Amino acid sequence: MKVRQLFLLFLFSLAATTISYAQQNLTLFMMHDLPQANFVNPAVSSKCKLVVGIPALASLDFNYSNTAFSAKDLLVQDGSQYFLLPQSAIDNLSGKELITTSFQYTPLYVGIWIKQSYLTFAITEKLNVYNLFNADVAQLAWYGNTHFLDESASLDGTRSNAFHFREYAFGIAGNVSPKVQMGFKTKVLFGKSAVYMPTTKGAIHTDGRGYDLDMDFSTSVYTSLPIDVTTDADGYVASVAAKEDISVADYLLNRQNLGLAIDYGMIYKMDERWTFSASLIDLGFINWQSDVNTFESFGQISYNGTGTSSDFGTAYLTQLADSLAATFKPKPQTTSFTSVLNPQIYLGASYNLTHRLNGAVVVRNQFYRNRVHPSLTLSANTFAFKKVNGSLSYTIQNGELMNLGAGIGAQLGVFHLHAITDNYLGFFDLSNTRNVNLRVGLSLIFGCEEKKAKKRGNGIEALPCVYSPYKNSTNNRPKRR
Repeated sequence: MKVRQLFLLFLFSLAATTISYAQQNLTLFMMHDLPQANFVNPAVSSKCKLVVGIPALASLDFNYSNTAFSAKDLLVQDGSQYFLLPQSAIDNLSGKELITTSFQYTPLYVGIWIKQSYLTFAITEKLNVYNLFNADVAQLAWYGNTHFLDESASLDGTRSNAFHFREYAFGIAGNVSPKVQMGFKTKVLFGKSAVYMPTTKGAIHTDGRGYDLDMDFSTSVYTSLPIDVTTDADGYVASVAAKEDISVADYLLNRQNLGLAIDYGMIYKMDERWTFSASLIDLGFINWQSDVNTFESFGQISYNGTGTSSDFGTAYLTQLADSLAATFKPKPQTTSFTSVLNPQIYLGASYNLTHRLNGAVVVRNQFYRNRVHPSLTLSANTFAFKKVNGSLSYTIQNGELMNLGAGIGAQLGVFHLHAITDNYLGFFDLSNTRNVNLRVGLSLIFGCEEKKAKKRGNGIEALPCVYSPYKNSTNNRPKRR
């Protein structure tokens, strides 16, 4: 594969992943009556003695988030046909935009009470993709450099990142006082594949008279992929190709890319009405050692323009592309690298409206490099139901005001089913949404009715079962009115 073809393929893959492809779980955060809330707040525990996620069905979680546009923003309807016309969406871009997707599959989850501690263990496959791009890049691609006469189009901050890794999470939660419950998780990570762009800097300046181009550019792409890279006599990339004999077993069982992460959570029951929650999720890193390649590209180029009376013909564009490829041809290296996870902070507060219904607010911030992406969720949540618990939520994020979510947890004998989304309307109009997510799964629960306790506990544990591991639990629920 030639360098110019490789560059075009990279641009195409960046566009494809951003259009088609952030973990949210905002509705789930305040559903303390679901054991899966432990994924976003390690302090959440279950009142049942044992919770086991059914293998292959324990939990599936998909998230898509787009700060830039919806698919409908890119299309124009003419009768019954649609045509791609992204001009309106591009004109509305500003600063840096983020488009992310995550898919998480948990084949095994276990939560068990041992004495006064709630212990958890989970294995999760995670695929996280996020693309950050400068608005100038999109405008340059659509309008060309004539949109920036006597100005510079900034390339700063543009990056595309994709990671596949396996997570082994070990957690512990319990009461540290009658009003405070805390939880902590240590997570061991094994990376499987990665494309990581830590930074990009550059600009393209177009002269207003002669259309002369001045371009400076620097970027680096770190990969951990089963690829073969060949170089020319000067050590620059000549071709890149997938390895011929890729072993799926070797890929899935690869343990060379080791990482660590921690989660921390807290629940504070201030009084009969108010409960405050907070968590820090995914603070960690992965060190990549296997099949690593680093492609660094940097340089400056000045290219004579065509003047105002000439066209950008095929010959000119070909010469320009060849000059760019020659100037910015990458030199590969095979050194290890470290990528950081994208940590999240959740802050929540709930107020008990009745003995089985509360109102809650959640503020979530997720960090992508040095950028913070916030969201705000309001919800109404049921608790203390023995068989069914539910939630309705309203979220503001990514410039969208109509994100209506819902969640349900249903106990059917020893089976417990959960399904949660932060924007159920998005599934009915996928072309017009910027946020879609869904978490579903099935668990087995045991030890929920070992004791017919008359008092309900401190109100901060998870599943609505009558068994309580606390010997001296007190009733802090507001009395029925």
